[in-house]
Amino acid sequence: MIYKPLLFPLLFLLGLASAQSATSNKHNNPPVEILKNTLALTFATDGTLWRVLPGPEFVYVDYSKDLGLSYSQPVKVNKKAQKISAWAENPPAIKVDQKGRIYILYYADEQQKSTSYFSYSDDFGRSFSASKLISDHAATDMHYMDKMLLDKQDNVHFFWHDKRDQDNNAALGAGALSLYHAKSEGAEKDALNNSLISHAVCSCCRSAVSLSPQGLPVILMRMVFADGTRDHALLMQNNQAEWSVPQHISDDQWVIDACPEHGPALAIDEQGRSHLTWFSLGNKRQGIFYAQTDNYGAMVSEPMVIGQIEFLPSHPDVISADKRVVLAWTEFDGKETSLYIQQSNNRGNTWQVAKKVFSTLSTAGYPLLLAYKERIFISWMTQLDGHRFIEVSK
Repeated sequence: MIYKPLLFPLLFLLGLASAQSATSNKHNNPPVEILKNTLALTFATDGTLWRVLPGPEFVYVDYSKDLGLSYSQPVKVNKKAQKISAWAENPPAIKVDQKGRIYILYYADEQQKSTSYFSYSDDFGRSFSASKLISDHAATDMHYMDKMLLDKQDNVHFFWHDKRDQDNNAALGAGALSLYHAKSEGAEKDALNNSLISHAVCSCCRSAVSLSPQGLPVILMRMVFADGTRDHALLMQNNQAEWSVPQHISDDQWVIDACPEHGPALAIDEQGRSHLTWFSLGNKRQGIFYAQTDNYGAMVSEPMVIGQIEFLPSHPDVISADKRVVLAWTEFDGKETSLYIQQSNNRGNTWQVAKKVFSTLSTAGYPLLLAYKERIFISWMTQLDGHRFIEVSK
């Protein structure tokens, strides 16, 4: 972390929401030790489900041809042992392009903690390229919470929180960093030229990224504003070299000198509607929320409350497929952490009743939603129950 958080009771409880111990027999367990219940998954165009497994010294990749019922033998990504780093706000990532090339993003503690690395496979996951540093300041400035995005031309984009511009962020306090971008393109995808997107990104809340229907990256991030509030802003790439001015989309009036460790989620449908979820403990509203915008933040719908505030709803995810929109989040009743979903069949205009999917007494990762064509799936990793992957029925 960049600085020590000042935790108050509710934030502390949120941290405990998945911190109960468990000793029962396990099932659905990945074949290697997983750091802090952090998995990454993606679908290839042929329906193969690919998975990243971060272990203590190596990062592994395996795949499933039967929607998670069984997996292949895992293959190591990094050729030499490293001190692998992963936590819920800082997970690895995986993408597969239209030609079957597999891209991996992972972290290891090197000269800077949680240094981000990039590797790829051109033989369908049988072997991986030598790991490459993403930041050109990797040796001198901490950087983390990278997001990886694959565009329609199969170029790979990376977005991360970077400490290199401390002088520009100093006036906003210790919790403000800069958001950087690198685009890897060409046959070998070796060039990773770093460029600044924005200052004043909240250091401890991962940003969310998605593609517009035109194929341009869109970012939802928690910002540290001049008045000390930590609200969310939406911005997009206007062309290959310019980014829009961040649009303030969550006026929650949350002023806090601490680490929320609670990043937002973003999904954009084929008509260009952005579906947004986030967490706040602001003066104006508290809990987790959903909203939508059809013009990238110029106008935003009234936030909809997600979950039951008395059970500490947290870590929402969102995904869209055709006209379906699905939300997922966790709640904690003092004993169990439960996974909930809620869905809409008309682009978020109306919503079905929320449903509980799983519960666990053990530590748990964040829920992750995935789509393959018009089918939507949910992934959840817990210490007691292993990795669960199911389809969300309509």
